Amino acid sequence: MKTAEKNFLLCLISLFWVGCSGHLPPDRTDWPINAEEMYYWQPPDETVLIQRRANQTHLDGLTEEISILFANHASLTGQERAMLESLGDVEQKLNKMDSSYSQDIEIEQKRIKQMEQDIESSNTGFLSAQDRLKAIMEIKPPINFSVSDYNLALNHFRNGKFKDSLKLFFKLDKQNPPAFLKDNIQFGIGSAFYRLKNYTKAISHLHKVLDNYAQGDKRFISYFMLGIIHNSQGEKSRAIYILEQALNNNPPDKLRAMINRLINTIND
Repeated sequence: MKTAEKNFLLCLISLFWVGCSGHLPPDRTDWPINAEEMYYWQPPDETVLIQRRANQTHLDGLTEEISILFANHASLTGQERAMLESLGDVEQKLNKMDSSYSQDIEIEQKRIKQMEQDIESSNTGFLSAQDRLKAIMEIKPPINFSVSDYNLALNHFRNGKFKDSLKLFFKLDKQNPPAFLKDNIQFGIGSAFYRLKNYTKAISHLHKVLDNYAQGDKRFISYFMLGIIHNSQGEKSRAIYILEQALNNNPPDKLRAMINRLINTIND
């Protein structure tokens, strides 16, 4: 009896393990295609294409309008030209004075050396001569900003020679430009990079205008150009955010109208 029970128990255990030892079938690679579940790409119809072309034409027109606005407003007035040309005269005078100052420095150095021999009795005179020498040696370097290069950079920009314009703007940026032209130069660099489709560098220089020259007159057209660039990269929400920032900062009426037109075009 015990042997029968033992055999019965072994049979049950064997059946249990057989039932649990099955395996999953291999992955199928020949699944049937359900035509109703396939993704179909539908090309845009003629109405959509016409609307896209119209929007792009409008964006191109706004960009060109801003470029013209920049080139015209960045041109120097008669007063500014006269002021910058006078800087050239100052530079020439400073250059002529260099040799004279060199002689003065040599004389002062000799005087100091002589007075050092009797420093106790001429301490006051020694310090005075040392101060004069320091003042002579701290003469500010001459301003070498080139008005002709600036005008040529603008002309290249107007004529679509953006690489040539870019080279000159970079050169001008290193020439100790007057404060009232620094934002023009940064905006010129950013706009030229945009026309050359280098959007990353364009964004960088346009943000320099906003960050460093917020009180300049290139502030709002920099907002505008940033909106154009972000929209062209498919970043519509970013473009709208930047343009609304511009509107919140009270732009001039003409630029306000242009910014609103751009927002409407992006939202279409």
